[in-house]
Amino acid sequence: MADALRDSGIRVVVIESIPLVLDGLRSALESGGITVATGTRDPHLGERAVREAKPDVVIVDLDLPGRAGVGLLERLRRQHPAARLVAAVSPEHDDDGLLLTTLMAGATGYLLKNTETVDLLRTVRAVHRGYVMLGPRTGGELSALLVRLAESRGRLPFPALTNREREVLRLVSLGYGNRRIAQELFISEKTVRNYVSAILPKIHVSSRLEAIVSARLAGLEATGPGTGTDAGTGMGRGTGTSTGLAGA
Repeated sequence: MADALRDSGIRVVVIESIPLVLDGLRSALESGGITVATGTRDPHLGERAVREAKPDVVIVDLDLPGRAGVGLLERLRRQHPAARLVAAVSPEHDDDGLLLTTLMAGATGYLLKNTETVDLLRTVRAVHRGYVMLGPRTGGELSALLVRLAESRGRLPFPALTNREREVLRLVSLGYGNRRIAQELFISEKTVRNYVSAILPKIHVSSRLEAIVSARLAGLEATGPGTGTDAGTGMGRGTGTSTGLAGA
């Protein structure tokens, strides 16, 4: 009861092309005390609903024709950076490449449409609080995939960055705050803030959280000196992999 009362303040817009799935998502969210501001099958109406309702979380259908869901995620990220984005995909379309593309497009949540209600609610609540939820994959599986991807490219991630900017971003990806980064690099906190401000547009993100996600997707936290376990990250095995990014 207490969870339902607390979650009643979370407003969600659901953009889902399959009526049965749309109804199921709405019912599951409302059963957990989460407010569904709008549910729609039309991506264009969905964008308007996000603009007008200003939801906390948007669930976006990845099964739209021509992977239009990925483009929709990118537009929502640019136009409504305050909204947390969750991508929903049918199990038969789920693959590692789609997951990576989705996260690079701006999603901080990824779930299968046949997920249990408890896992749907957990994903929405966690994303709303600033965490990243990656569905059934474990953190180790995702890390291994990203390392292979980086190795196959045969180049350093984020070529637009200077070596110093890349090192700052690597420390950001480990969950270090500005003070800790300043101590690690023997520079002032103001200089760190200046670096972060310069880094964000270069890697095409608008927030520190998105920078952490992008850096981790590129495997940056596994490169260079000082890589360790002090990353402020909680990885859990099961139906949700939660990356502790809140308060980074």
